[in-house]
Amino acid sequence: MIYDGEIKAMLDAAQTAGSIQLSKKHAIQNIEIKSDRSPVTEIDKQCETVIRDIITRQFPLDAFLGEETGEEKGQSGRRWIVDPLDGTRPFIRGLPTHSVLIALEDGQDLVAACIHLPALSETYWAQKGKGAFLNNQNIHVSSTKYLEVAMGSGFGFVEKQDTKDGKSLLELMKKWDYPYGFMDAYTYGCIASGKIDVCANLLDKPWDCAAGACIVSIAGGRYSDIRGNPTIYNGSIILSNGFLHDDVLEYFR
Repeated sequence: MIYDGEIKAMLDAAQTAGSIQLSKKHAIQNIEIKSDRSPVTEIDKQCETVIRDIITRQFPLDAFLGEETGEEKGQSGRRWIVDPLDGTRPFIRGLPTHSVLIALEDGQDLVAACIHLPALSETYWAQKGKGAFLNNQNIHVSSTKYLEVAMGSGFGFVEKQDTKDGKSLLELMKKWDYPYGFMDAYTYGCIASGKIDVCANLLDKPWDCAAGACIVSIAGGRYSDIRGNPTIYNGSIILSNGFLHDDVLEYFR
């Protein structure tokens, strides 16, 4: 399958939403706290409305799953998965790692995605069969083969500190040569481009990790939940260069 039109639509939508984020970053108002204790602003909601309008206008038969507006059923067997403003906390604080995440799922496969970081002028994107890119440069995951020399990132060990998985993640991070702080979806782009080797996140929703999982896998890496299932729907995600994946999974078995 060729997804050139879909890539163009998602990049247009991401750029539009990113422009809104940049134009309003100094005028953030009406911060609400959702049931999961995460913040949401009127800018999150505005970005999702814009993205939904652009996507559904061009692909009206596709389903749409957005963090802020929920799911709209479709008829095509395809679904767009969107986080309109990933990293709302950094965005509120003026940090540049906030992003727009858009992924396209065709049947059971993630076939196209983008991570747009407007404050960094970086867009990671990928299309199945065509490769993964940072802006217009082809990217690939790293070739690091041992945890002892890996740069990795973990998230959720504080929230899950009293659970077996939380303790396992902390032990895993002690094994890495350099445990780098978690930077939201920017971390996933860094794995796809070989800057970081692996990450494990115990608290990811589909809209948080769909784009990263798609781009990393097309860039030569691998994704799964912490039990090794190749899915974005079980509440956790491991993204890696592939070489380190099985070693990481051993910590959660």
